[in-house]
Amino acid sequence: MPDAIWYCTRQRAGPLVKECRALRPRLSKDDDPYTTAEKNALKKRIRSAVCHGPVDQLELMLALFGYEGSHYELSFDDEHLPSRFQDVRTALTSFFRRCKRWRGNMAFDYIYAIEYGSQHCRYHVHLILRDSEFSPAEVRYLWKGGTVEDFPVLLKTGGYRRLAKYFNKERSDGFFLPVGRHAWSCSRCLRAKLPPAERWEDPSGSIPVPREAFWRSSPAGPECVPNEFGVYYYYSYIEPKTVLYI
Repeated sequence: MPDAIWYCTRQRAGPLVKECRALRPRLSKDDDPYTTAEKNALKKRIRSAVCHGPVDQLELMLALFGYEGSHYELSFDDEHLPSRFQDVRTALTSFFRRCKRWRGNMAFDYIYAIEYGSQHCRYHVHLILRDSEFSPAEVRYLWKGGTVEDFPVLLKTGGYRRLAKYFNKERSDGFFLPVGRHAWSCSRCLRAKLPPAERWEDPSGSIPVPREAFWRSSPAGPECVPNEFGVYYYYSYIEPKTVLYI
């Protein structure tokens, strides 16, 4: 029997792989009630560092676009500029209806975030679409509210996490951005494409990473994070474009 058992979690999303290997605490007869409760909570915890918060969740959703996601900024001109958050939602709903009709009523993948913008003090929408479903020319034609700019989703510096952090940056202010609103939303058909996490036990805490990875979370290797009762290693990377995804 090995001296230590590592509890491993691996989450795949498109070419993105996020993996965590953790040493779970062992119960001892000398533990006080608080320590016993804390250790049991850690042992039963389903989530790990692979999906810890809204940035991790959005990173996974962005990765489901693989190498064919485009980031659009939809702006409003003076004639169509909304004065309320709900008016932006209404304009966006109309846009999505046009998109669906354009595709013959077929569902499509999307992620969006509504921002007010402290610099220009105007509402605008950040939108992610799949290149094989919409071209930049089609998006410009279908958006009737103003101008459209497009940018790549995936960059070698920052991977998908760069944009995931950006979408989660603007907090609710209770006026222009209502309290309790979600920082971003995605289509149901996109969320359904996320495969379940893989979980297993292993005698090694080492996380293998391919040398030809497109992006790595840390050039120095897996991050070691100690906690009160143990330690875990965490790493994420993007597999090269040459790998085929179905």
